[in-house]
Order: sequence, then C-alpha cells, then structure tokens
Amino acid sequence: MTKTLQDLIDESIFISTEYQARLAELTQGAEWDVDFSAPAFTLQTDPPVSLTPYLLGTESTSRGSWIWSWQELGHFPDTVVSAAVQAREAGRRLGVEELSTDELPVADGLARRLTLAAKAVTGVYAHYPAGAGGGVTAWLLLEGPELELPELTVERMMRVIAEALTTDTAVDHNLAVDSYAKLRGAHIEWDTEATCVVTVRDGAQRFWFDDHQISGVEPAEPTVGPDVLADLAADARARAVALREDRAAAESAAAREASRPQAAAPEAAPVPADARQEESEPLEVPDFVETEHVAPEHAAPVRENEQPRETAEPVAAAADGDLPFDQEPSDRDVRPGRVSTTVVPGPEPVRPAAEEPREPVAERIPEPAAEREVEREVVAGPGVPGSAEAEPVVEGEEPAEEEQGERKKGFFSRFFGL
Repeated sequence: MTKTLQDLIDESIFISTEYQARLAELTQGAEWDVDFSAPAFTLQTDPPVSLTPYLLGTESTSRGSWIWSWQELGHFPDTVVSAAVQAREAGRRLGVEELSTDELPVADGLARRLTLAAKAVTGVYAHYPAGAGGGVTAWLLLEGPELELPELTVERMMRVIAEALTTDTAVDHNLAVDSYAKLRGAHIEWDTEATCVVTVRDGAQRFWFDDHQISGVEPAEPTVGPDVLADLAADARARAVALREDRAAAESAAAREASRPQAAAPEAAPVPADARQEESEPLEVPDFVETEHVAPEHAAPVRENEQPRETAEPVAAAADGDLPFDQEPSDRDVRPGRVSTTVVPGPEPVRPAAEEPREPVAERIPEPAAEREVEREVVAGPGVPGSAEAEPVVEGEEPAEEEQGERKKGFFSRFFGL
C-alpha cells in the first residue's frame, strides 16, 4: 500500500488542529525551554508544564534546506529522534519519499507539511516550531498527559473542523473526516461517497461532499448507541498503543544505527610545521546548544583556591513568536530556548598498525626557523586545552572523544544552519 504526503496530511489535519488548540491553552504565551538530554520541553507556566519533545528536524533559511534529525544519529538521545526515525520507516513502507529523504530544499510550508505527515504515522499530534535564532526553526512533536483531549462532542467536532478548514491545508475532506472520526473514537457511516453521518456521544452530524470538499453539514439522528461508541473508543486507544510500540522499536533502531562503527577516514598527508600555525580554529557549537562532552563523574577537577566557574542562567524563549497552531511560525525574531544534548560516545578511531623500527639515519639538522606569532582567539569549551571544561590530558595520550567531538560539531553546523 502506498500513500502520498498529502494523504498523511489529510489524515492528521483535524486531530492536529484539536491538539494545537489544547497546547495553546497550556502555553498561554508563557516562555519555554527545551532540554534534549532529559528530555523535556518545559513551559514556564504556574505551575510549570513539562512535555516530552521529539525532534523531527530543522528548517534553515540560510542553509536553504530541511534536515531530518535522523540524518546523522548519535548526537541526540535515541528517545528524542525516535519519532523522526518512526516517520522515516513509515515513509519507506508507504513510498512517501519526503519522509525518507534526509535533506530537502526549503519550500513554502514544507516544514509544517512534513510535521503534519509525521503526526499521522507517529500518533503524536501536538507540535511546536521552536525558533533557534539565525533563521533556524527546530520542529518538535510534543507529548504528555497534560495534552489529553476531552471526550468528543458535536460542538467540539464542528469547531475543530471549521478551524482546520480555514488553513486550506486539507485536500481530500472525505479522508480527513473519516480519519478524524476513527482517531477520536466516533462512529462514521458512509451512505455514498457524497455523504456520511458521524455519531458522537451527544448527537450526530451529516456531512455532504462535492468533489471531496465539504459542501454542507446538518444535524442527523445517531446511527449507533453508547455501547458501540465505547468499543470504537477502545479501538482508538489500541491504535495509539500500537503506534507507541512502533516508536519504541524506532528508538531501538536509532540506538543500533548510532552504535555502528563509522568508516575510517583516509590518513591525511603530513602538514608542514609552518602550515600548522595557520590552521583555523575548530568550529564552535552554537550558544543555544549546550553540549556535555565530559560526563559529570569525569569532569575536570577544581584546583584548590580556584574560583568555581559561574554557570550561565538558562535562556528561555518567548512563545509569542511561535504560536502553537497549525500555521507557519511568525517572522518575528525570537530568542532561542536553551537546547541541551549529551554526546553519545562513538567508536574508537581506527589507527594504523605500528611500523617496524628502522635504523637511524644521520642527517643534518637545519637551524630552527623563528616561529611566527599568530594572533588567535582562544575558544573556551570542551576539547580546548586549558579550558575550564576540558578534561586534563596526560602527555602522550590522545583525547578519546576528539574525533567524535569534531564529527558532532560538523553535524551541528549543518543541522542548525551555521
């Protein structure tokens, strides 16, 4: 069975709109921050609300593309990328290339369309477009008991459908109504392709369609009783459980892929001593991504009489510019929330076998050339010798995670559009 991206969007559009309205009730314009190492998306409400974030990908205007978070696994916790991996696997099964292609050129509304399609195959129906600064938006799916929806009523159903249709996102309204009824445990009975009756707890509505567009709605007599509706609600819950189990399998798949050894890079040619002086500084990970290259128990010791390093206050983002509705995020600049992640240790680098010792050959040693002084900015942070966050390096010993750290910086530079 194959589907299109639009099919998946139509299947999720109505229930997505309902969840976005519920998320808006929770946020109430509050600030937020996200910690992928927890993982937690926290709304600074009173009391605070913590939801589970799933990172789908990032859209960057400067980079000009969308990148799925599964493009290079191992940089984020497996739970955080599990929904994206689940969407990728569904895309492969259903023939939806947009879900299984790691990078796509930016197009109007593409990120939102990919997010809506991902909802249909993951069962996580709330999303948040989190502005990360620099023209980058990280698209998150959010899940938590606080987002649980009340029982569907006629009034609620009609309000949700009317709101969703104002976005002009749905194309096949027949498919959208049918999917929404089943996901919400309602009963739907099709008389013909042009009309159906949807029965909920407190009544029923007849929908009329013209060329797969809703052309009219009117009250109708319920076609089933409470017992049937209870069974349908149980079916909807079972469908949600099956999708959660599918996501757990995707999380395990992400862990396996992240643990696969990376291909060894070809040995580089020797670099002259003079050229080493002019090498550029390593790329800094952006401020809105807090990396933890060193585990707490292996952190660099604090010397006696040394002042402890001050910890930066978490930066929270104003939610006004990223309204959690089924719409494009605002163009207004928004300060990024704190994004935290932990490096997953990678495989040991492949080292060449030791060569047989050779007989020493006498040669003239030229006079050492005067070393040129090059003014360079000292970058503090993990992996920089002398940094407060760097682990002490024993002479003659190479840092175990140097290669992994460089790989992570390279991925972040692409993923966050630097």
